Amino acid sequence: MKQFWTISTKFIFGVIGIMLISATPALFNGASFLNFRSYVEALRLIFAGFTTPSEWTLSYQIPFSLETIPVSFSKFLSGPYVYSMSIFLMALLLAVVSAFVLSFMVILSTGFFKRSMLELIKLLQSFPDFAYIFLIQIGVIAIFQQTGFLLLSFYSLGGEEIYLAPVVCLAVVPEVLFLKLFILLYEDEQRHPYVELARSKGLSRFEVLWKHCTSNVLKSAFYQSKSIVWLALSALLIIEYLFGVEGILYYLQNDFSPKGIAFILLTVFIPFFIFYTAVELWLGTYEIERNAVFSKFNLRLLDLNELRASLRSFFSKRKPAETRSALYKNPRILIPSFIVLGLLTASVLYALFTGDAIEQTNYVYDDDGSIESSSPHPPSTTSLFGTDPFGYSIAQQLMVGMKYTIVLSLLIASLRIVFGYLFGIVYTFFFTDKLRHFVNSIAEGMHFLPLTLVTYLLLRPVLISFGEWDLSLAERLIFQVLIMSLVVLPITTSTIGNEMNETLKKDYVISSVLMGGSMSWILSKHIQPELWPKLVLMWVQHIIQVLQMFVHLGILNIFVGGALAQSDYPRLVPEIYELSGMIAISREVFSTNQFWMILPPLAVFMILIYCFITIAEGLTKKQLPVVQAERENAQDLKKSSDAAPSFTRIRYAEANEK
Repeated sequence: MKQFWTISTKFIFGVIGIMLISATPALFNGASFLNFRSYVEALRLIFAGFTTPSEWTLSYQIPFSLETIPVSFSKFLSGPYVYSMSIFLMALLLAVVSAFVLSFMVILSTGFFKRSMLELIKLLQSFPDFAYIFLIQIGVIAIFQQTGFLLLSFYSLGGEEIYLAPVVCLAVVPEVLFLKLFILLYEDEQRHPYVELARSKGLSRFEVLWKHCTSNVLKSAFYQSKSIVWLALSALLIIEYLFGVEGILYYLQNDFSPKGIAFILLTVFIPFFIFYTAVELWLGTYEIERNAVFSKFNLRLLDLNELRASLRSFFSKRKPAETRSALYKNPRILIPSFIVLGLLTASVLYALFTGDAIEQTNYVYDDDGSIESSSPHPPSTTSLFGTDPFGYSIAQQLMVGMKYTIVLSLLIASLRIVFGYLFGIVYTFFFTDKLRHFVNSIAEGMHFLPLTLVTYLLLRPVLISFGEWDLSLAERLIFQVLIMSLVVLPITTSTIGNEMNETLKKDYVISSVLMGGSMSWILSKHIQPELWPKLVLMWVQHIIQVLQMFVHLGILNIFVGGALAQSDYPRLVPEIYELSGMIAISREVFSTNQFWMILPPLAVFMILIYCFITIAEGLTKKQLPVVQAERENAQDLKKSSDAAPSFTRIRYAEANEK
């Protein structure tokens, strides 16, 4: 009965959260920036629409026409929804199966092949998902131009249903993530004693992995698959947009009403919630809760000294020695950090010395004064990376845009961690079990919603304008940073709070509380040393996620700083030059073979992602402390062997051989 109540409340809280998100665009539809009266009215319309069967319809825009017709919920579910979910599930199945098979090959291999495969995985992970789409489309067109054979259809025309190209493109990124996950889980599983026992009985590596490790690996992979499914759902929207699929995103853009948004989000949320809940019940999972001993203590929330001490514990420069060692000595962290810092410094210096000036060359003339070429110009000695269709230098756009991409991604990721940490303290020390259950329920619900879609809903009313701007550029940037930071607040709060809870369960922490330890003491002396390396790793992971989101939003015409509709140009033009915007507005170059417009920003983007992935790997590998401890043990053993009995010398010799 308790489990039924827990599941029911999680579902109800998830539905409430979706309704609150669906009504959010109404905040920006009125004359004021935050129109709460319009927001309440939108909530009322959502409730009235779901309780009135005659209003169970969505709007469908007829192609090449401004006319819209109503489509019933049932037709949407049996048509576009099934089409989109079929693509997603087939891609996810392909990704899991192929990643599982490849992980076995990598784990069983040794030497150069294994190292090469691991480096290749990291390189593939630095490719944004849209890059695979472009590469496949470019390859198909090149083959068609050379042979006249169309390898596969990569665009849906007239309602045509295509599967192969969307499934293959959508499966690539989840496959790489699942492959990396399976390899890490198998390597971790092989450190357990039962593996050594099985090998000592004569079982081969394959038999040990298949018969003994696989069941544990699959169970762990299931628990950690939510984040991969979360990213894949966002990628599904980009796949639909780039392939012209009339699926979930198409109907969402056509029917941007609170009722339509709520219905489409619920159709995504409910199936995944049911699936994961059913499997978790079958596996017997349970929630992470705070140790019961803390319910007997009244920690002071409004004590100013406690709050100041708690903040100092987070922003203090005295971090754990292991983290300092990793930051200053590990080349996996040092080298990519210098690369990112170098790109940022170059962009900032360019702004200081040139004022972000960008040259425009509409026409190139020969020696006789005749027009030799018109924009866009290919790369040449006068224009390193060529120009865009308006004649603006691609190289100078890169110099201008790098600082926006790097600074905003670092800022958003930092705010996510800071907000998550501060609310995590409140979640851990001051929330009741019911309040923590509420936060966990909202976080669980958001794991089954495409993050790009939620962010798109919140940013679209503010960052797209068909006239003059109501807000300045600085205000729009602040709004975008806050939205992209706070949209994951329930997830970061729940994640960091549960990490704190795990530390609070340890015996030495409980003893510290029983001896009268204050909240600031527990945070600074017990929780912070355990939590800090994980926070740094989470920070790097959020940077990578923000970079991916920038391009996803750009493809959906949500650019950094916003975009104005031009009367003489069919597409939205970004207000500022930024890497993701440069990639998004150049996504159709495969049809014109003008690849120089997209390859430079895409290369810089991949370099940034690759650097942050390498930093994350450097933070997760704790090789330096282990090696140092092994050397100290060897030195101690050698010293003791000089005056030790013969059996000690024998053990020392055996240790050296090992």
